[in-house]
Amino acid sequence: MKKIPVVAALGLIAAGAYAEIRLHEGNRPVASAALRPGVASFTPAPIPADWIVSGDPVTEVAKVSETHDGTAQVYLWRTSASTFRWTHQADEIITILDGEVFITEADGKRHHLAPGDVAHFPVGSAQLWEVPESLLKSAIFKHRNPAFVEAPLRWMRRARSLVAG
Repeated sequence: MKKIPVVAALGLIAAGAYAEIRLHEGNRPVASAALRPGVASFTPAPIPADWIVSGDPVTEVAKVSETHDGTAQVYLWRTSASTFRWTHQADEIITILDGEVFITEADGKRHHLAPGDVAHFPVGSAQLWEVPESLLKSAIFKHRNPAFVEAPLRWMRRARSLVAG
């Protein structure tokens, strides 16, 4: 089945702050979302106290979107100056939007990330994060399905590709 996206509606609210484009895949509507950090609705997301090494970080998060199956989410996340340890509860891909961070891996390897830089952190990895002033990042979280769920999904995808192919 060939998927042909058709633009059905375009909503523009608050002078370009948010745009939604409705596409259709077969008869199922699919929505896209975009959000500017300056107008995002951030909520407190404190770092666990025992992870903080120095400073008194003020951290906030704004949810941008989620996949239809709930296994991946996109967030904006910001924090004030601080140093903290972080252990990833899901695979995470980040893009630095504003500020900078120095990240030290468990093996001692150190990275400097600035606006435009992209990084991937596998689930379970841990680092030391040093934020000299402030940091704003976009984060994509991908949660892994349990093996007993993933195997049947993989079989269904294979069967579907055989039928379609």
